[in-house]
Amino acid sequence: MAKFDADFAIFGVFAADVVEGISIADTQISYTNESCIELFGELKGKTILEVLSEISGSRDKGHELLDKCRSEGKLAFEGKLAGKIVKYHSRIIEYEADGIHPSMKCIQAGITDITESFILKKLLYGTSKALKRAAKAADEDTGDHVERINHYSHLLASLNNCEKQFIEDISQFAQLHDIGKINVADIIRLPRKLTVDEMNIVKNHAVYGGIMVKDLTGLEMAYNITHEHHEKWDGSGYPEGKREEEISLEARIVAIADVFDALVSVRPYKKAFSYDRTRQIFEEGDGRVMPGHFDPNLLLLFLDNYEKFIKIHQTQLK
Repeated sequence: MAKFDADFAIFGVFAADVVEGISIADTQISYTNESCIELFGELKGKTILEVLSEISGSRDKGHELLDKCRSEGKLAFEGKLAGKIVKYHSRIIEYEADGIHPSMKCIQAGITDITESFILKKLLYGTSKALKRAAKAADEDTGDHVERINHYSHLLASLNNCEKQFIEDISQFAQLHDIGKINVADIIRLPRKLTVDEMNIVKNHAVYGGIMVKDLTGLEMAYNITHEHHEKWDGSGYPEGKREEEISLEARIVAIADVFDALVSVRPYKKAFSYDRTRQIFEEGDGRVMPGHFDPNLLLLFLDNYEKFIKIHQTQLK
């Protein structure tokens, strides 16, 4: 009989032998561990399709997931089971039954209760939105900029084939990159080009922002973004002069998004650059912004997909 070695796993596991002549959909679960029974009730005797349908919420979705499992040999998705939010992950494997008979197939699956982490994630995202509103109130001119940074960062992280959770998180936390500007709002609001001394004070917003979120559990990505988004690949950035991969990936992504939006948008002290001129600056530099400031791989992805970023800017301006 198929089973997991992890009988004492802290998450629920089950296994089911795939019997010749019986479809995977109708294959019955033949083994569950104690944790599975405690968390979700007894699943033994239920078919794979019944379990997938219950977790996904519909029989049609269950069939869709089953087809994916057949074609890929594995499956992972989130849903609900026994009133809990769960992460389901399974695989189809072959094993030697007894050394005499030919190998058999079975489905091994784990079901993790992620209810608490799901609720925590909602709270964290809610905190992120509240902090964003505070930053927007402090500087209305960059409020819309804050909104767009999420979209640019989501796109660039997706193009970089980052993990799903990373993409989801950066699309929520990128908006906090300038949260530290709350502490320098009076200077930022000045309707003119800032002096050197004033600019040096404004640069401290990266430090202030990092301090605001540093000790908040679950906001580690937000800390990296707020503290490092002005660091540069060549080491010429601030506040610490980090270089290359010393800078977190999320901050490297937001750095490109931030500069792009700043160049193509109107500010109290400047007119918006055209999209063509902005691209030229990223490619050739203009003294202030240089290609060497950015992760070269991310910069290439950005330039190769430049029209997609323009589309986001145009859409978010409406």
